[in-house]
Amino acid sequence: MHILGRTWQRLWREFQPEDESEEAVELRALFTRTALRMAAAFALLFGGVFFAFWWSGSAIRFGAARAAERAVPTWQISGIVRNSLSGEPIAWASVEDDPAGRPPFFRADADHAGAYELLTFPEPHRLRISSPGFRPSTVEIGRPWFLWSPKGREKKDIQLVPVPITPK
Repeated sequence: MHILGRTWQRLWREFQPEDESEEAVELRALFTRTALRMAAAFALLFGGVFFAFWWSGSAIRFGAARAAERAVPTWQISGIVRNSLSGEPIAWASVEDDPAGRPPFFRADADHAGAYELLTFPEPHRLRISSPGFRPSTVEIGRPWFLWSPKGREKKDIQLVPVPITPK
């Protein structure tokens, strides 16, 4: 430990500036600012490259899992199903992946207050919402592969149009 201390003192004395002029102080400050800026730029560049590799790897893993039919749903859709005319919540409405899309399909039911939560895939596709006495509706969800992250949330409040009652 003693040898390390002496070495450090010698280096400090050796590199300590002898010239304390205003110009020397200004040059040291300029060098310090430049070194800090370059270190920050390197850290940002390194972080950006790391993020790009992580992001593209996640997209490739999701695509491969989807092709092998082993994908796990990671996109959470939530909201409230309401009557388009009165604005009242529709209890027990059915919210499901559109059967015209790619399987597997996920499904959820709204609760007594019309609130629903569905876990599905992050890719762009449609949801089909239905309830007795209302016209079924479809809504677009998800994001294109270059905009999504592997996990996420999306809020979609949905309005269903009531079916007119015709007298007999």
